[in-house]
Amino acid sequence: MKGYLLSTPERMVLALMNASLNNRKPDTFDFTTPTPEDWSNCCNLAIEQGVMALAWDGILKLPKGQMPPQELKIAWALAVEKYERKYEYYCQTASDLSDFYLQHGIVMVQLKGVGLSTYYNKPSHREGGDIDIICFSANQDKLSDEEARHLADKLMEEQGIEVEYTHSEKHSNFYYKGIPIENHFTLLDVKTHHLIRSAETLLRTCMTPRAVEILDGKYINIPSPEFNTLFVVIHAAQHYGHGLALHHLYDWACIIQKYGVQFPAGFNNRHFLQGVNALNYICNTYLGTCVPINGIPKLSNKILQEIFAPFNKRELPKTGLWDILNFRVKRFIHMSIVENTFFYTPLWRSCRFWNKLSKSIRRLFKLL
Repeated sequence: MKGYLLSTPERMVLALMNASLNNRKPDTFDFTTPTPEDWSNCCNLAIEQGVMALAWDGILKLPKGQMPPQELKIAWALAVEKYERKYEYYCQTASDLSDFYLQHGIVMVQLKGVGLSTYYNKPSHREGGDIDIICFSANQDKLSDEEARHLADKLMEEQGIEVEYTHSEKHSNFYYKGIPIENHFTLLDVKTHHLIRSAETLLRTCMTPRAVEILDGKYINIPSPEFNTLFVVIHAAQHYGHGLALHHLYDWACIIQKYGVQFPAGFNNRHFLQGVNALNYICNTYLGTCVPINGIPKLSNKILQEIFAPFNKRELPKTGLWDILNFRVKRFIHMSIVENTFFYTPLWRSCRFWNKLSKSIRRLFKLL
């Protein structure tokens, strides 16, 4: 693949993720050549990209002479062990919250996170930060779904837990047993694009939750694989240009490896599927999946670059008016193109584009 050139630590992380996903010895990179500095950078990159525990799975499959330096290896192992304990607490918390809600006639469904970890070879090695849920009524004769979602927040407030409603229009926020919870009113940010609005409708029709055991005797409800296929890729696409990371890519690889690319009937947006094709190509090339792709997409390189060297993380020049103006213009153009990659809208029809352009112009005039 021409274009973005992967560094040694980047190739190392991808090879270790490949080994983790396919439960085999890394075979896409020669681990006899990395220096101690390469290993240190590999570890830091894995942490930054949210795949530290997954990379460790790959390390355990290396021959003894190809392991990282002993000091780093011990520190890495301890960090993974710490995360495994954290994951167990997340599972316990999610299950307890689900049981609590069910006592009050509310069915809680786990979105992404702990629920999606059930697709992993080692569920405890999927890293996450919060718990996303959506609530439904267990008995429509007594409580509507909308009432159930509002009751879920009210029950928290009755326990003295502060619920934040202004952070987002699609969900409320609160902490339960120290874990951040997002209680969704909508699955997606439906105001951003017409494709998102149609996807929201499709997702609700194919959710069909099922109970899965995440710890001994502890269960949560998760959506159907069909739901997760569409939901996860849209979530990843919305992060493109705004923090797309390797852990998003691994989620997608787990799904397509286990279930293939099966979207709900009625989802056939050609432009969006071009972006999906690029993700598939990256997963096939670097993570060892094997799903059909439609040609070799040039977009793949741009996605890799946004993962490893995102433009929006470049530092704004501190001096030089022309340098500052030039940087802001380039970043505006770049982000406008990136945001239009999966969710295409002609610029003249995009309110979001004109709002951003107006803000950028005002910033430029403040510099003059």
